[in-house]
Amino acid sequence: MCGKSTNKPFLRFYATFEMTLFLLSFTLAQEHQNLVVQSIQGDEVSLELLIANGPVLVNFWALWCEPCKVEMKQFQTIYDRYKEKGFSILAINQDNQKSVAKVSTYISSNDYSFLVSTDPKGEISQQFNVQSYPTSLLFDKNGIIVYKSIGYKQGDEKKIVDALEKIFAVKNEE
Repeated sequence: MCGKSTNKPFLRFYATFEMTLFLLSFTLAQEHQNLVVQSIQGDEVSLELLIANGPVLVNFWALWCEPCKVEMKQFQTIYDRYKEKGFSILAINQDNQKSVAKVSTYISSNDYSFLVSTDPKGEISQQFNVQSYPTSLLFDKNGIIVYKSIGYKQGDEKKIVDALEKIFAVKNEE
C-alpha cells in the first residue's frame, strides 16, 4: 500500500478545517473591533482606533488572580519596548463592582502605563468568550487575532514578543 495515498480525504478535510478556523477567527476579530470601553483614567478607548495605530494586546485579568499580576509585570516591559512602534495593551479587569476601586490603586502603585479598563459585569469577557484568567488576544494591524493565550506560564511573554516581531517584520517589508 505504499504507492496509494490513503490520506487525501483527510488532507482535504484538514485544509478545509484550517481555512474555516482562519475565516472564523477573522470574522470574530472583525466583530470585536467595534469594542469601546472607558479606561480607569476616564478616557473612551476604541479597539478599532488602537488597531489602526498598530498591534493590540487585549488582556482579561483580575486582582485575585496571581498569574495575572505576574503577567502584567511582563506586559509593562513589552509595552515599553514596542509602544513607539504603535503597539498598545488594553488590560480589561474582571473584578466585581466591590473591587473595582482597588484596580486604579493597583495600577498606579505598579506604575503600569498601558490602558486599563474594568468589566465588573463580565459583559466584554462574554463577547470574547473568555473562560478563564488571564486570557490574552493579540490583534495585528488588520484586526486579526494572531496570538491567543489562556492562563500564564513563565516564558509566555516570549511568545508575545515573537508574534510582535513577526508583525513588525511584515510591516517593514511593506
